Amino acid sequence: MIFLLLTAYLMTFLEGMTDTPVAADSAADSPVVIRFGGDVLLGGYYEKSVGENALRAFEGFKALAEADIAMVNLENPVTIRGTKVPKPYNFRMKPGFLRTLSDAGIKIVSIANNHIFDYGMEGFLDTISYLDTAGILRVGAGRNMAEAHRPAVFTIRGKIIGFLAYYGGGEAPGAEKNSAGVARRDLGQVTADILSLRHVVQADYIIVNLHWGTEKAETPDLAQRTFAHALIDAGADAVIGHHPHVLQGIEKYKSGVIAYSLGNLIFGGNSRSTYQTGLFEIRLAPDGPHYALMPVLVDGWRASLLTGVDSSAVAAKVMRLSTIFPSTIFTK
Repeated sequence: MIFLLLTAYLMTFLEGMTDTPVAADSAADSPVVIRFGGDVLLGGYYEKSVGENALRAFEGFKALAEADIAMVNLENPVTIRGTKVPKPYNFRMKPGFLRTLSDAGIKIVSIANNHIFDYGMEGFLDTISYLDTAGILRVGAGRNMAEAHRPAVFTIRGKIIGFLAYYGGGEAPGAEKNSAGVARRDLGQVTADILSLRHVVQADYIIVNLHWGTEKAETPDLAQRTFAHALIDAGADAVIGHHPHVLQGIEKYKSGVIAYSLGNLIFGGNSRSTYQTGLFEIRLAPDGPHYALMPVLVDGWRASLLTGVDSSAVAAKVMRLSTIFPSTIFTK
């Protein structure tokens, strides 16, 4: 079965690999640090509040730039064009606000989510064009199936690190052979992409982003847990989730890790501008991966690392939410 899945998707995968970006290697002999934030939406209430202050969200915030790779879920198209698709909420971000991401040190975004097509095909095509021009890598959607399933690959200090992303809902079209859309969260396709990334690209570490779950739910459902476990069984090393807009628990499963939801980082889809959230860190060291939660305060749309009692409270909450799992990053 695994062989058949791999064969079925190999040609599509190889077609996409011709344009796969590879980051420059570094001579330093130290762990590779990867940090993840949750949903980022720099439109809506955020834009109304900050006006033209594009750098507001991450002013003085070094936690992303200090990582070798920093990634978030970009939950809006980047465009001033297009027509709203019929749905309750539509968002978009001004192209000038891309500087917010690049100056913060964000090197890659997932665009497999329910808002990336909010302004139709024109808005989506603008988004990938602006991201490419800004040098921000993207995964999870594209102009055709090959591009939507194309991984982003970094080579850092001798380690090949691959990223994939998927969305399973109905608010964005699924990519087809000759039409644009998101990579669908289909277990067979995701498994084939993981196998190709491992065996064709020979990736040392594979990270799968999933936009999924129930909004405001603090725990994943059984179907999510089963799906995430299947991805680790298939060869993924980490599963990173977002969409519920709240933090959820972090599970260690076999040799992998699953952060079910990282909540909101900076999210202009609602009016709440002050809240606590967190980053998730994976540190690839010679003795294996190490994991950490980095509690964050967003205050008036500006992120900063929490310290002291407030930091401990966020960590304690995620630790409590993780007790439903047999093994977590908080237990040895």
